[in-house]
Amino acid sequence: MKIICEKNELHKKVDIVTRAVAVKSPVYLLEGIYLKAEKAGLTLYGSDGTLYIRCRAAADVIEEGEIVLPARLFDEILSKFEDCELVLNTEGNNLTMQCGRSVTTLCFMDPAEYPAFPSYDGFKTAKAVSNQIVSMIDQTVFAASLSEDKPILTGILIEMEKETLNFVALDGYRLAMRKEVIQETAEKSEAVVPARPMREVARILPADETVKLYCGSGLFVFVCADIEIAARVLQGEYIKYRNILPTEYSTRVIVNKKSIQDSIERASILAKQSKANLVNFKIEENVLTVTSDSEIGKAKEEVEINLLGKTLDISFNSRYMLDALKEIYDEEIVMDLNTSISPCAIRPVQGDGFLYLVLPVKTSNSYGT
Repeated sequence: MKIICEKNELHKKVDIVTRAVAVKSPVYLLEGIYLKAEKAGLTLYGSDGTLYIRCRAAADVIEEGEIVLPARLFDEILSKFEDCELVLNTEGNNLTMQCGRSVTTLCFMDPAEYPAFPSYDGFKTAKAVSNQIVSMIDQTVFAASLSEDKPILTGILIEMEKETLNFVALDGYRLAMRKEVIQETAEKSEAVVPARPMREVARILPADETVKLYCGSGLFVFVCADIEIAARVLQGEYIKYRNILPTEYSTRVIVNKKSIQDSIERASILAKQSKANLVNFKIEENVLTVTSDSEIGKAKEEVEINLLGKTLDISFNSRYMLDALKEIYDEEIVMDLNTSISPCAIRPVQGDGFLYLVLPVKTSNSYGT
């Protein structure tokens, strides 16, 4: 194999593909990145057996061939080369990399046993814009469970419907849901994709590009420009989350999002000193009072609100509330509540683009309200 390419272009693609490569694996080959040089250009591919990333890089292919290189070592070497034309040439079992006056030789592995990129022919498809996908992931993935007690909850539920795409994540303490109208979809389908691949998708997808989604047996695939990202889906039945969504409220608060977020952040400085990380809401006619209390001090914040319905006292883990608020970009939000022991639903003032549920923390004052 012999190719000539721009170092920066190759390094960018290697960096993307390396995200799928196993850090430590009993199969050393899975710590490698697969390179295949053909007349059409250079293909790069990495996989740990559950996440697969393949992309293409522009290159002048003088001699075709395929090799597997230690991914992170190759990535680090490229990062240290200066910005110049790079020549890659195999001789025996070694790859010679020449960039300017720098020459580095690296042993490569036999690609024959490297796992193939999975086929997604015949899968159900949908189309969306990359910015939509990235925001939907960012605004839901934080609510995926970190516990393996219920593995199905460690992923994001993706629902492809006639004209919309829904992402849902929940961990038993909070729920995050995002909805977008998309470019094109086929038959209705759904899958639960683990959180790690979804985070990688959000990091990798270029801005303002069309993303084609493929949903099939055991696999979900994102294809955007010259990048393909496939992930093995989680098996099992997802919680019927629609059954737990509140349909009515007795207390509705309309509030400036930044004001309530800033107040909770200030109160949480002291709240974090206690094990419960508790902030208390006292909801009255025109004011929501946020308080926190720890052994070393107390905090009190007042936020102007528009209240519809009953007054209410309720307490929350500040981190769970802030995780949701930090991902909302609307100027105003609606907070729907019923009792001090039922979840708070956070919605947009108009539309149904997002929904967050946060369970309250039961305190000695919670009962009977």
